[in-house]
Amino acid sequence: MNTKIYEYWFLRNEDIPYSRKSRLLEHFYDSYNIYRASDKELLESGLMEPTKVESFIADRNKFDLEREYDDFNHSPFSFITMESDKYPQKLRNIYDPPYGLFYNGTLPDFNKCISIVGARRCSAYGRKMAQELGNRLAKAGFTIISGMARGVDAYGHKGCLEAAGKTVAVLGSGCDVIYPAENRLLYEEIAKSGAILSEYQMGATPLPMNFPRRNRIVSALSDIVIVVEAREKSGSLITADFALEQGKEIFVVPGRVGDNLSTGCNKLISQGAEILWSIDQFMSDLSELYGHDISPKEQVAKAKKPKLSNELGKVYELFDLYPKSLSQVVEETNIDYLQLLSNVLALERMGLLCEAFKNNYIKC
Repeated sequence: MNTKIYEYWFLRNEDIPYSRKSRLLEHFYDSYNIYRASDKELLESGLMEPTKVESFIADRNKFDLEREYDDFNHSPFSFITMESDKYPQKLRNIYDPPYGLFYNGTLPDFNKCISIVGARRCSAYGRKMAQELGNRLAKAGFTIISGMARGVDAYGHKGCLEAAGKTVAVLGSGCDVIYPAENRLLYEEIAKSGAILSEYQMGATPLPMNFPRRNRIVSALSDIVIVVEAREKSGSLITADFALEQGKEIFVVPGRVGDNLSTGCNKLISQGAEILWSIDQFMSDLSELYGHDISPKEQVAKAKKPKLSNELGKVYELFDLYPKSLSQVVEETNIDYLQLLSNVLALERMGLLCEAFKNNYIKC
């Protein structure tokens, strides 16, 4: 008997709430027994209302096991459930564990995983930090977990992919629904090197209520959660709350007081989260947390910065990772605007400064 057919049927079933499937499995032991259960047995379990039992039985009788399972096997997608030994161990003991996951790609072993989460409308600083963290951690052998949202999530994935690392995106929609649509290429790259996964049904739309729920999976699959920029009311803070409940380490990139994108991060720090004040120091901290030196695996020769003239060097030092306008620099230094513009454009051509938005520059 191919028990995977019954796992697929139970995973596909929409009569039973997501939060109740694992409890039914615990009561009946496996999906085959749930499939074969009588209406009386289902009612006596105390996990299904009489009206739900009726529709459950009716839908079960209409479900063509062989055909549905065969159709799915001819798609590019896969699934895994709690009935499999390959189901991520990190998910088994959390509150409200998902019965199963649909996925596209190849599931990693989830042994060394760090999540990078943060603001969708992130700053140039947040983008740079997320991308560099994803890159450095991937080179050190970590799998990056995030939600493929705009902003910090996407840049964390991209940094990992640039280092040819493994990354996993947990979606708030069906794993065949690309959201946001602008991340189509990112979706395809993630599926090649890691996995796109979701507990939601194939074709499920990205409803607002889905995202807080999916965040418990992001934190559960991770050993450490890194928050890079978060507003006071942010989905990233929900991920951090789940991480605290699950006993995970939380590191936060600090931000400027009064900056909306820093309010959530600074609040987490005030509540006891670790401060990620240096990427090099963070990599060193990881060596202690994991009980072995990870630095040799992630050391990469840094590109030498071009030698700068005294004048260019002074202009370069006027900028940092927060966008600064040319007019602000002129006010601070009394430097001639045209001379400043000429030097800034020269530094931009060298790859040392980037225009975050019109006439506002940051160090690259």
